[in-house]
Parts: sequence; structure tokens; C-alpha cells
Amino acid sequence: MAYIFLRSPYFLTITTGSHLSAKLALTVDGTLRYTIIKNATSNRTLFEIASLARDYYVPDYGGASGATLDTVAISATWYAYDAVDGGGSQLATATVTHTGFEGYSDFWEGVAGNDIDPDDFELTNTGGSSIIYLPDNTASFAYDMNSGTATKATISTSASSVAATSGNYTWTIERICSPKYTPVKMRFINKNGTPQDQYFFLKSSKTISAKSESFKRNIFTYSSTSYDSKDHQKQTFNKNGSYRYTLNTDYISEAYVAVMQDILLSEYVWIYTSGSTSLTEGYYRPVNVVSNSLVWKSSLNDKLIQYTLEVEDANDYINNIV
Repeated sequence: MAYIFLRSPYFLTITTGSHLSAKLALTVDGTLRYTIIKNATSNRTLFEIASLARDYYVPDYGGASGATLDTVAISATWYAYDAVDGGGSQLATATVTHTGFEGYSDFWEGVAGNDIDPDDFELTNTGGSSIIYLPDNTASFAYDMNSGTATKATISTSASSVAATSGNYTWTIERICSPKYTPVKMRFINKNGTPQDQYFFLKSSKTISAKSESFKRNIFTYSSTSYDSKDHQKQTFNKNGSYRYTLNTDYISEAYVAVMQDILLSEYVWIYTSGSTSLTEGYYRPVNVVSNSLVWKSSLNDKLIQYTLEVEDANDYINNIV
């Protein structure tokens, strides 16, 4: 049993002394999804299973309190054969099971980096700082691995620290008073595949941009040798728009560049649009991160460290769903 990231490759390797081909039956969330046959090279066959299983990941923002996250149950059964293309006699078979998280490992970690310790892994990303920034009187959550389960630690509205369920981590809660601006809460699926909140405490702005197509139409009436000057000769169509938001963090730890990078690389991001900073159920608006670069700031070069990100609605303003 392994706990793996789905955005980075995970290899199932079959090595015997004599097999010439192998078959993989890959079951995801209880349903057989793929049956693949590959010939061996020097009695060795490799199957990459993370990208296949990821097709069945269901994005989940976590609910109001961050209590839910989607993982993928993987069962891989392989069969080794003494002839090519799955022919001949079966030499060996085995089944392995994994749990897949919508996360990734870094390139520099190598293939071995795609393996989560089931008993000691900090799933909430603080860049190693163990600091979580929250508004006053605001509840939140943090995740770590505990006995093979992604386990949520609840942060109360008055907590100044919270211990992980496993006992391996303690997060310090830094409360930020923002009397001038209403903090904007962002929810994203982080690099470890779990929901995480990031608050932007300073000035935020909202703009709308429009897009359209146009063509030049004939408004001339031949029967009267005239045209109506109130008609549109240049006709616009397929016009729509979307909102874009500019968000600013407060002054934060140098280590939080890892969190900002995490947001840039996340494929699932939401912002909470009710204006409330409580965890009562409101409307989480799906957005895409428009910012595509980030300068790594340091206390030596920049003194105070603060970041600006731009996000855009993941839908058009005018409903054109079909």
C-alpha cells in the first residue's frame, strides 16, 4: 500500500527472470478502468499509473470547513506471460493498492519523491515555517497524515496554535487585524493534494474585461436605394466578459514564497465572495490564476515581504453554459 501523487509519474515495475510480456488491470474507485498489455524489455515491464488514475479525480474545494477532500482508490493487478502480447502461459501475478492525492513531487526529488509517508507528512504547505495567517476571530483547518489517513486539525476562532492529529506538527496561528480592508479568502488544492486557505489582507480590486467578435454586414436596401443610418454596419456578436481580481497579501514570512508558488501551480483555485471571513457556507467562486511569474523575495533584498496575485473567473459573465 502506497500513498502517491497523481500529478507526477508513479511506476509499477514488473521484473522476472523470463517473462516476455505483461498485462495490467487497473481498477480506480472500485471500477476496472484500464487493461493494458506491454511487451517486456530484458524481462522488465514498466507501467505508469498515476496519470491514468488521475482521470478519475473529482475536484473538491473541501466544503465550508475544509472537511472533505477527494482521493483516488487504486488497485493494480499485473500478470506476467512467457510470450509476447500477453500470449503463452501466465508466469506470475500480484495485486497492489494505492491511494492517489491530487498533488505532485518536485523534479529534483526524482522518482522516489512520489511517495507520501503515511504516518509523518505535513499536507498543509507553510513553506516549512509552521505559520498559518488568519484574520481575527476566524476558524480554519490544517492537514497531515496520521496512520494512513489525511486528517484535519480544526483551528478555532481564538486559537493561537494547533497540534496535528498525529502529534508530529504544531502550527502557530498568526492573527492579522485588517481594519481598513476586508480580507479575501482563497481556497486552493495545494501541492500535496489537500484543500488549503490563503488570506489576502491588503487592498484588492475587481475589474471586468470584455471580448467579442464582429463582422461588417450589408445594410443597404436595394429596393429603395437607401440605408438606415441607425443600423449597425459593423455588427458585434459572441460578446462576453469575465471578472479579474488583484489580491495582495499582508507582510508575511520569507518561507511563504513556497505557498505563493503553490498557488501559481495549482489547477484548482476558488475565492470566497460573500465578504464574510467566517466558515459558514457561502459561495466559492472558481478562478484561474492569471499571474504566471513570481519573484522570490527575501528579507535581505526586500526587507518586508508581500505578494500580489491576479486571478480571473473560471467562467464567462454571461451564462453560455451550452
